[in-house]
Amino acid sequence: MQSKVFKSNQSQAVAFPVGVKEVEIVVVGNSRIVTPINQSWDSWFDSPSVSDDF
Repeated sequence: MQSKVFKSNQSQAVAFPVGVKEVEIVVVGNSRIVTPINQSWDSWFDSPSVSDDF
């Protein structure tokens, strides 16, 4: 998914799908990874769809 950064009053903002109410922002070098709360990579790696050798 891609989104554009836009101005909202004096700040920058990003639009998210309707169901996303809170996000977590993870800093990795110069990048910012934005994910819905409690849906970070850690929870993905803990899911049953990930094999033990991944």
